[in-house]
Formats: sequence, C-alpha cells, structure tokens
Amino acid sequence: MRPFLRLVARFGRDESGVFAIMFGLMAVVLIAMGGAVVDYVRLEQTRNRAQIALDAAALALEKDAFRTGVTNSWLIEKAQALLVDRISDPDVTAEVTLARTDAALGSLYFEATMSMPTLFVGLVGVHDLGAGIVSEVTRGSMDIEVAVAVDLTGSMNDPIATSDEGTAQQSKVAALKTALGQLINIVVQDEQTPTYSKMALVPYSMAVNVGSTYAASIRGASKAPTAITAIGWASGAGKVVTGATKKNPVVITSVNHGFVTGDTVYINNVSGMTQLNNKIFTVTKVDADSYELKGINGGNYGSYVKSTGTATKCLVATCELVVTSSAHGLASNSQAYIYGINGMPSLNNNSATSGNNLAWTIGAATTNTFVLPNTAKTNGINYGTYSSGGSVACVLSGCDYYLFSNPYGKQRRFPISTCITERTTNAYTDASPSTALLGRNYPGSGNPCISNTVLPLTSNKTILHDVAQKLTAGGSTAGHTGAAWAWYMVSPNFNGPWPQDSQPAGPGKVNIIKAVVLMTDGEFNSSYCNGVISQSSTSGSGDTNDQINCDAPNGSSYSQTQSQCNAMKRAGIIVYTVGFAIVNSQSAINLMANCATDASHAYQANSGQELSDVFSEIGRKLAALRVTR
Repeated sequence: MRPFLRLVARFGRDESGVFAIMFGLMAVVLIAMGGAVVDYVRLEQTRNRAQIALDAAALALEKDAFRTGVTNSWLIEKAQALLVDRISDPDVTAEVTLARTDAALGSLYFEATMSMPTLFVGLVGVHDLGAGIVSEVTRGSMDIEVAVAVDLTGSMNDPIATSDEGTAQQSKVAALKTALGQLINIVVQDEQTPTYSKMALVPYSMAVNVGSTYAASIRGASKAPTAITAIGWASGAGKVVTGATKKNPVVITSVNHGFVTGDTVYINNVSGMTQLNNKIFTVTKVDADSYELKGINGGNYGSYVKSTGTATKCLVATCELVVTSSAHGLASNSQAYIYGINGMPSLNNNSATSGNNLAWTIGAATTNTFVLPNTAKTNGINYGTYSSGGSVACVLSGCDYYLFSNPYGKQRRFPISTCITERTTNAYTDASPSTALLGRNYPGSGNPCISNTVLPLTSNKTILHDVAQKLTAGGSTAGHTGAAWAWYMVSPNFNGPWPQDSQPAGPGKVNIIKAVVLMTDGEFNSSYCNGVISQSSTSGSGDTNDQINCDAPNGSSYSQTQSQCNAMKRAGIIVYTVGFAIVNSQSAINLMANCATDASHAYQANSGQELSDVFSEIGRKLAALRVTR
C-alpha cells in the first residue's frame, strides 16, 4: 500500500504539464511579436518604394505644375497614376491626398498615404499597416546656361543602327535631331521664373558659321571688291597722219593733232612707211600741225603713202590698259581678281579655283586707277572695247578673296565665308573679339562653309527646335572650333555681338550653372593656317589640292580641342562629352574622355536610342531639380 501512496503523492507534486499549457498560451503572442518585426521591415521597404515613387512623380510633374490651366486635382490624378505604376505591387494601396504648388519658389508638394496587408500581426487582429509620405521638389535654384556643340560632318549622313530589329536604318543626323529635341525639352523650362534656363546650339563641321550678321564683328570686316567704271588705253580718238618724213628724227604731219612734248602715241595703218605701224613713240618738238618722233631715224624706212593711218595718244607711257575703279585700295605690284567685265571678256580672271589666270598683277596704281601690265596693243592682243560692269578685288588674307599656293605649288583663289576658324592670339582663352579677332575662313568648293549657323543662348524652345530640325551634315571635322564656340556662347568674357537676351550672365552672377555639351562621331581632322585648311591636317580634311602650303600654327584639331576643354574646366564650366558611334578612332574616344569634367560626364552611344538616352540623362542632370522633403 505504501508504494501506491508514494506514487500518488509524486503525481500530485508533478507540474510539468503546466509548462506545456503555458507554452501553448504564449506561442501565439511570441509568434505575433516575432512576425511583427518581419511585417515592420516589409512596411519600411514598401514605404521606401512608395517614397521613391512619389518623389519620381513629383519630379516628372514639376515642369507641368505651373502651366496655365493646370489644377491641383489634375496633379493629384497624374501623381496617383505614376505612384501606382512605379510601386507596381497589387497588395499595396497608395493614395495621393494633397497637391500644393508655390509659383514664387517653383515648388510642387504632394502628400500621400499607403497601406499593406500584414503576414503575422494579423494573428492578434492587426490586418493592415500604413504610413504617410510626403514629397516636395523645387525647381533648381540655379539658373542654367548650356551650349551644345554638335558634329555635322559628312559622316553624320551615314546610317546608324536602331533599337528595333527590322526597322529601316536612320542616319546619324536624324538620330541627333531626335536626341537634341529631347534635350531641349528637358533643359529649357516653359516657365522662366524665378530661375531661367537657356540653351545655345553650335553646329560645326569644317568650321563654325556665325552668319552674315555677326561675321564682320567677330573676324573683322573683309576688304570688298570695288566697281570698275572704265577701261581703256587711249586718250581721245586717233589723229590722222597726213605725212611722214624720212628724216632723223621722223616728222609727222597731222593737222590740229593736239599733242604736246612728252606725249606717247600709238601709230597704226600707215601706208608706205609701214615700219611705223603697231609701235609706240614719244612726241617732241611740236607745232600745231606736226611733231617729231623722238629718237626715230626715218632714213631706212619706206616712203609715206597717203593713207588712213592714225596716231592715238595713250593714257600711260606704256600704252597699256588703264582700269578706273574709285578707291580700289590696290598697291603697285600687288595682285587682284577681276571679273564681270562686259565688252572685254578676256580681262576676266578664271572663276575656277585652279589653273592659270587666277589674278592680275597690278601696275602704276593711283587712288582711282591702275594699269594692267603687258596689255599694250603692240603685244598683238585685241582686248575689245569696254562696255560696262566689272569688279576688282584684292586677293590677300583679309580680302573677300584669297590667292594662295597649295602644297604642290599650284595657286588657288577662294572666297571668304561667314565661317570662323581659330585665332593664334589668345587662342585658348575666351577673350572678346574686340581684344583679338578670330580667324577668317576661305573654304574650297569641295568642303564649303557649313550652312547651319550658331544660335546664341535663348529660352525660346520653338526657335531651338526649328534650328535642331534643320541640321544638315557635310564637310570635314574641325572639332576644336565647335568646342571653342560652345565655350564662347556661355562666356561673359567673350562678349559676343548677340542680342541682350542672348548674352550670358556676367562673372558676378551667383547660383548659375554654365555647361557645355560636346558631341562628335569621329576624327578631328581639320586645322587652319591663314583661314585655309592647313597642309598638316589629316586624312578626311578634304582635297589636299585645296589646302594651303603651311602648317597650322596652333597644332592639330585634337590638341587644340583638349586645350579648349582644359581652359573651360578651369573657368568653372561643366563639360559633358558624347561620342556617337565612333568607329576605329581611339584618339576621338580618348579625347571625349579627357575633355569631360570627369568620367561621370563622358558618354558613349552606339545607336540612335542610346544617343537619346544619353542626351536625356544629361538633360536631367542639367535641369538641377532637387527633392527638398
């Protein structure tokens, strides 16, 4: 009996079952508490996603927030759609509850709520967790001035791959137009208060075209041709020769001839004494009806026979043609291009840029006249009779036409253009043209001045888009001129002759971003000497017959571009570079990398879509919107 009683007593003292019951009761609470950590982490992760989504919606809508007619309800509707789309989680409920704008600050403010189902704390009756989020973006407090230099050389007409297989290939320049349009839309805001955003466009190929309005003030006025009003060799009509002696000197009889001692006369059509014909003589010992031919012995001449022979007084001692052109500015022994003469077509120089007869050498120049050497009638050439028209132009650097020798010793004559090349004084500075004029450009017909002109800073998106859509490609690549002109467009020191609204902000301006975007698709091959593509230019710079026989004083286009980029960066200008479908040109790739402000500002694009993506990313950076809350 005792063993049984001890067993009963031990059973009564056993409490192990109580623990099991207590654990069962506590398990639910422990699981809920542990799961709450998981649910909270999920909530924070979802809230972060929602915050990012709301920030993105605010950034995307800021540019529309201040347009006329845009209401807060419209902003809420658009933000709601963007928020749901970017959260992209059907279990998460998000709602934009408030939109508020401040035009003075350029800010857009959103409030939103979000909620999500719980996984664990629902066991204790908490089925949803939520949070409130806010986002505010303020239009960048910095004004923006950006110049975009775009490569429009001949290779930009080449086709470029598209992102869609089977789609017809577009040209590089077509892809550029699309990408540039996107950049314009992102950078240049519709509202220009309280801050402004302006863009300049610098198309470049063999040089940069500033247009006829600005060319003279930037590279200096060129010496224009002057009009020809008369050409001739004779002073009045010929006087009839009625007799000629065989004396020493010969005495000519000519009633009322009007000659004086020292006059030069040209005699022709005399019969009998034919040795006098087609010769020039000096008159001496004159009376009213006769005169002597100085130094001429008629003893060995034939006997004069009555004839219609004449003696005509010459304008100059050589009896050469005298051209009248008021204030022509030409010097004796200089050269000149003559064209457009009627009645004496053989005096016109070739309009071609090769071959002979490109210019005349000028003789006996006075203020309003000059002589054309070797044009006396005694040379047997009949130049005809001047009737009208004609112009004469100097052919030195600084004139409307430039005569030079190519590397093969052949002459070329090129007209000046409104394109601009590098200067050798202040070459790598942004000095004003009033301090140091920029280089002229004398292009050949095979590599002409680019047709697209620069567009100074403007906030007019319509004008920017119009210029962008009219870009055309052709010519070689003087990339250093594009880089330099992008700098000039945002430089207050350059002080270009632009309208006031296109002038960049001065050096004392604070809170401003000045940036340059330099885009190219390949080799920089053209540099200049005296405004003509130099003989030191590399392959692709055009016909070598049209190059000048001197090297570029500033060096290659590559080295000049790098110097320009270095100077820009020292001046505090942000430099973005974009290499577009560069093939077989490590030099160009390296230049784009080295020119950029840093590696994060250097881009490469290999397709039209990539170029658009790159320009859009640059645009977003330049827009300088910042999330403030």
